[in-house]
Amino acid sequence: MVEQLRQLLREQLSLLHAAARVLEESRSRVALFAERSDGELTVGERESCEALTSRFARLNDFLMQRVFRTLDQIELLDEGTPLDRLQRAEARGLITSAERWRELRMLRNSIAHDYLIESADTVLHDALAASPELIDTAHRVVRYVGHKGYC
Repeated sequence: MVEQLRQLLREQLSLLHAAARVLEESRSRVALFAERSDGELTVGERESCEALTSRFARLNDFLMQRVFRTLDQIELLDEGTPLDRLQRAEARGLITSAERWRELRMLRNSIAHDYLIESADTVLHDALAASPELIDTAHRVVRYVGHKGYC
């Protein structure tokens, strides 16, 4: 069972690396035009914004629903609630604050449930600003797993 979990974690780390890389690509692309004063976006720029928010939501989900959960299983911890998972991630040093991650989850929910129509500018700005935090979390996970020797 432990070896199966370690194999699962190896696979997740590979996917995590790819997801963080594409989120960074989207973040870099959108940052070039997001602060433009005219507010008019081309079709390509709107597609880049959609890619950013989608990639943000996917990486957020992947960390929360899969990677943090797998680490808990490897460390023989009860699943508990999502808040329990966040608190353990904070204790491991994977995230800076469980409370901040609750905010990131709310942003993810706004993206996933198509509330973008009412607050597209705010959601895009927030996802753009928070993307480095998710990318940093991915890097922290890789360091943590390497330090613990799980893979």
